[in-house]
Amino acid sequence: MKNISRRDFLKGMAAGAAGIASYGLISSVSVPAHADVADSSESTIPSWLGEAPVIAESDISDTWDTDLLIVGAGNGGMVAAAKAADLGLNFRIIEQMSIVADSRDFFGAVNSKYTLDAGCKVDYARLLGELSRYASGKCDQRVIKVWMDESADMIDYIAGILDQYGYDIVFEPDTGVETSGTQYYCSPQQHTASAREDSEYAGKGRNQLLLDYIEKKGYSVDFGTSLVELIKENGAVVGVIAQQSNKYIRINAKAVILATGGYAGNPEMMMAKNPLASKLMAVNFNYLPNKGQGHKAALWAGAAMDIEPAAMMFDRGAIKPGVDAGYVQNEKGDWILPGGAITTMTEYNPGSQPFLKVSRNGDRFANESCPYNDILFAASHLPGRVYCQVYDANFKEDWQRFHTLGCSSVSRMIPDIMGMLIEGKVEEGIVMKADTLDELADKLGFEGEAKETFLATVDRYNELYDAQEDVDFGKPAYRLSEIRTAPFYGVWLAGNILTTGDGICINTKMQALDEDQNVIPGLYCIGDVSGSFFANNYPELCPGTACGRTMTFALKAVNTIAQTL
Repeated sequence: MKNISRRDFLKGMAAGAAGIASYGLISSVSVPAHADVADSSESTIPSWLGEAPVIAESDISDTWDTDLLIVGAGNGGMVAAAKAADLGLNFRIIEQMSIVADSRDFFGAVNSKYTLDAGCKVDYARLLGELSRYASGKCDQRVIKVWMDESADMIDYIAGILDQYGYDIVFEPDTGVETSGTQYYCSPQQHTASAREDSEYAGKGRNQLLLDYIEKKGYSVDFGTSLVELIKENGAVVGVIAQQSNKYIRINAKAVILATGGYAGNPEMMMAKNPLASKLMAVNFNYLPNKGQGHKAALWAGAAMDIEPAAMMFDRGAIKPGVDAGYVQNEKGDWILPGGAITTMTEYNPGSQPFLKVSRNGDRFANESCPYNDILFAASHLPGRVYCQVYDANFKEDWQRFHTLGCSSVSRMIPDIMGMLIEGKVEEGIVMKADTLDELADKLGFEGEAKETFLATVDRYNELYDAQEDVDFGKPAYRLSEIRTAPFYGVWLAGNILTTGDGICINTKMQALDEDQNVIPGLYCIGDVSGSFFANNYPELCPGTACGRTMTFALKAVNTIAQTL
């Protein structure tokens, strides 16, 4: 069999086109009018998308038949597989990697029994309005309501499975308050799973447990099997072409669920579809194999994608002085994040704490008490699109007073451990530590006028703390801090991205839609490959929304499909 590379796909195989078309392996590509185009003025297909691959029938070495095919063994795919196994469906699940994807620890649900037992009822109308506000209305509230209405049932379903493995569902009640004077609603919805002391499965992620669950029911994951493209016949998706090493497989299916994740591991697609996030990133903690193949396959099959981008970015990309945010090209011409080596950057949870933050010019530029990505957006107007966070020896006490929520609360929850992390970053040369502010300024790279401005800015910030009123940017008094007690600390920060949130447009049954908002029969999208939910940015003060949506939509898709089989 001939080994065809991905690059060869795009060249096409004209000689076999007539025969291939009879099998439905060639489909027209519907390119949205809003899509960014390739460099060539003669092409209307974006360069990040490329043309649909053309696979010769002679290169397909095997054919599988199934009722349901799930593509991706991650947070959505594994929940879908568990439900399909419970229903006794004839299904297969394929995964490009050799293991299931990492489990997202926190998942959000609205008014679960755990939430209500804690006396933390979610304000339904306010949450719906808040999610729409984050998206500036560029969302489908009907799709959002599916998560809001059915996520409590999802929690019950997951709890029933995890209980068999000695895990309990834990609700985090320390949410549901207005924060930092911004009037953002922090919905009490964050859940996680915790192993009981007698659990023999302690330390395993949720997706690993779900893998064991389906295996005990006689199912398995076909690892090392990646999606190449969808197969369409008479306007409906009827399967996929998949790749295992150097061979291709046709998988016939009555329904296909794409659970392939986002595209933050694809620099070209990021720069085209998420240009602002691309310029603000320094660290990528995304599941790197997520390169948007599900998005591309759906677009080749005629689906529509969200027009507005959305990225889940955290303000925790710690970098060394002098490093700019945004992709750069290495000597091979590959786009990488700045610095290349991991020693020049790291994920830094204390970066989300609302300490004083200044630009390379030494000046303060925003209210630091804000959702994670807001400070990053503000930094888009700064030199290098980076900023410096400054604090003194009392940082642990400050963390307690700041009382941030969501995953940024880790710093105050385990202050001694996070304090050791800071000292470790000092040794790595990422966090700067000094006995005087003058010495700190030098270590951070401030020179000349910028150094003078930096020292004056610290003095001004101490004045605001003494007055307990931020007349410059309006930060609440309880989130001001003084910078007077040695040793002093400073660290340069930019964005780190977890995933993307813009995807294929769907309806309330998780069915993929075309540009005219018509259903593409046989195609369903869940998780980060699906759209219609987020825009602009992720609602980071509503913790667990993305994963909770993913898991809820997995159940919705399988239940919908089961009624048609």
